[in-house]
Amino acid sequence: MILGEPEKTLPFFPYFESVHGDVVRFRVPRFVFNFGYEFRLTVGFQDKKAIYTFTGDRGILTITFEMAGEGLRVTASWAGFGETFMGRPLERFARGIAEAIGDFCEAQASCPVAEILEERGVVEHISPKTAPALIKRIAWELNGADFTMKGQAPDGTLLSARVQDGKLMELRVSDSKGKASTIEADVSILELDEALFHDLPLDKKFEIVVRRL
Repeated sequence: MILGEPEKTLPFFPYFESVHGDVVRFRVPRFVFNFGYEFRLTVGFQDKKAIYTFTGDRGILTITFEMAGEGLRVTASWAGFGETFMGRPLERFARGIAEAIGDFCEAQASCPVAEILEERGVVEHISPKTAPALIKRIAWELNGADFTMKGQAPDGTLLSARVQDGKLMELRVSDSKGKASTIEADVSILELDEALFHDLPLDKKFEIVVRRL
């Protein structure tokens, strides 16, 4: 289950700043708190539930993930400093987490990756529809790290993408005749959809290489 690997899911939480072992730090806007927040994380599992408990100096943040039919329900609660003012911020926080987890579950299910080992792999079929899932899947596997992805198809088509700070910054495709299309972007990978890849000469098998930046 994707929630069993918090080091991969946490980088896509709202307000996330860093994770080192079981120490997690959020960068919280001043309208919520007036200080950054550092927590110790523990993860527990019950029947159809996963519970992330963040314990800090000024309170405890609990995130509960529960399967509801085929959907995932996410709730957040805070016990500690400023508790009476946390209703709306917690609602936004939980909604953002639910959207991120849902997006990555969907990306895993639809990702066209056959196999990736040691940052190399074979992608059975990349199309405008599946390309966003591939980029999301790689970002998840790399724990949200910056990376470049380069791919080559048997007919010579080249594909490259650069992701920094959780955003797709550049996408380039060169077809078998050398005609290149370059898209300069600044789009969160969680917001990627097939529209950005429309009309690109994909729809083929690629061997890819992924490198951390």
